[in-house]
Amino acid sequence: MQKGRRFRDPVSRREFLKGAAALGVGAGVAGLSLQEAAGAAAKEVNIGVLYPTSGSQARFGQMCVNAVKLAVEEVNAAGGIKSLGGAKINPIYADIQSDPGVTRNQAERLMATGNLTAATGSYVSTYTLVATEVAERYKIPYVTGSIANKLTERGFKFTFQVSPKANMFGEMQMEFAGTLAGRGKRAAVVFEDTDYGTSTSKGVIDGAKKVGFEVVMAEPYTAKFTDATPLVNKIKASKPDLFFPVSYITDALLIIRTMKQLNVNAGIIAGGAGYLIPDFYKDLGKDAEYVFSVGSWNYDVNCAEVPKIAEAYEKRYGEFLMEHAGEAYVMIWVLADAIQRAASTDPLKVRDALAKTNLTKGPGSVMPGCRVEFDETGWNKRVHPVMVQWQKGQLRTVYPASDARVKPVWPVPAWDKRG
Repeated sequence: MQKGRRFRDPVSRREFLKGAAALGVGAGVAGLSLQEAAGAAAKEVNIGVLYPTSGSQARFGQMCVNAVKLAVEEVNAAGGIKSLGGAKINPIYADIQSDPGVTRNQAERLMATGNLTAATGSYVSTYTLVATEVAERYKIPYVTGSIANKLTERGFKFTFQVSPKANMFGEMQMEFAGTLAGRGKRAAVVFEDTDYGTSTSKGVIDGAKKVGFEVVMAEPYTAKFTDATPLVNKIKASKPDLFFPVSYITDALLIIRTMKQLNVNAGIIAGGAGYLIPDFYKDLGKDAEYVFSVGSWNYDVNCAEVPKIAEAYEKRYGEFLMEHAGEAYVMIWVLADAIQRAASTDPLKVRDALAKTNLTKGPGSVMPGCRVEFDETGWNKRVHPVMVQWQKGQLRTVYPASDARVKPVWPVPAWDKRG
């Protein structure tokens, strides 16, 4: 069995799409008169899709784009936007090249045309902060899965955040750590030094105080480093019981390999991103076993529709649907639901419909908590992070109890006992 191929469901893919069609792309949509429908008819609805598909974050960006393609295909196969006469979602992709300056330019290029109904992306919070500034200026609704707190704390009216906020990740990590028997009290925290790392690590450090941990090290680093030895030597010298890294993929691999080389055996409770993608296990093999991480989504989230979604993605792309790609998929359905209810391609009307979103079923609802409802700031107030662990080559949800699919393996074996 291929790693990640773990779902079999008697409901067929055709039945799944039929069910989505029956919902009119979103639950609880009021019907339109023929006159209204004719007046609102459009052949397609343009959605800007901004992800890094080149540069340092290309791997993450491409997985997100793959998920967007799957979701768009499903929306369109289910009848498109029925309140607009079956108009199809037309994604307009922009490679933001893992660069905030390019992100700004690409957002300007797409939004200045006046042809977009909405936009979505951008994976890295630093890029999304830029893209949403442009979207706010052009009054284009922008739905994102990026986690920086300030995305929806700037008073913007056109930014919608489906994911948990960064501070919630650290709090969840520490809450989970507090449940581990015999875990000790010394915590080392290291984090890459962009908005993602600094905001997430703050939640870890603040959360440590609530559960009685002593933070013996809190160290930022630049994710582009090529040698983790100095950093890991500092970690080792701090003698932690638990280690909380916040990393992307290249730096995550370097840190874990160096920890093994220097025999640092602290339990690892990571901060998402690089620890949650297929490459982490592909590159590390058994050394990835038993690593915990917090995440905003996982392919086994406890929502009814998730198994079919995860199976469809893996069948097409040959790997499991990872955290940010799962969010990218959800966001297309959230947008489709809002456009359906707005019965318009007007960005202002779609923005108002997004603000009233309250999805409790269907593929647009499948964030942890199985509900998407935005508060007055544009944040999904129904979402929470989950804790996952690599077990036998599979990334499984272990906490909280409402989402857990397996029990955590704890205590974690020493490096030479893994596999």
